[in-house]
Amino acid sequence: MLANLLSNAWKYSGKQPQARIEFGGTEQHGTVAWFVRDNGAGFDMAYANNLFRMFQRLHSAEEFEGTGIGLAMVARIIQGHGGEVWAERVVGKGATFYFTLPLGETVVSKVAA
Repeated sequence: MLANLLSNAWKYSGKQPQARIEFGGTEQHGTVAWFVRDNGAGFDMAYANNLFRMFQRLHSAEEFEGTGIGLAMVARIIQGHGGEVWAERVVGKGATFYFTLPLGETVVSKVAA
């Protein structure tokens, strides 16, 4: 799951003269929301509901290779473990993919501190 998010960040930021990919965590509503952020192509938020659907692509195959199953698999894995996944973007300035997984209070306290 994480490999797919990082691979997508690499793919979609690869055309940037100075590509930037970040992985981190932030506290949201008492839990840790992990994120993978890049400064790549981004996507149109009008189509955000399609991001995690099987075989849905928001960019042409000529622009970026892929089958459209990666983010659907990411969502299945995270949701299968009781977590959530969502994305935010700015077209032409990158995307951030967030996910949560159920964690014990001790882990949340240490990461959020």
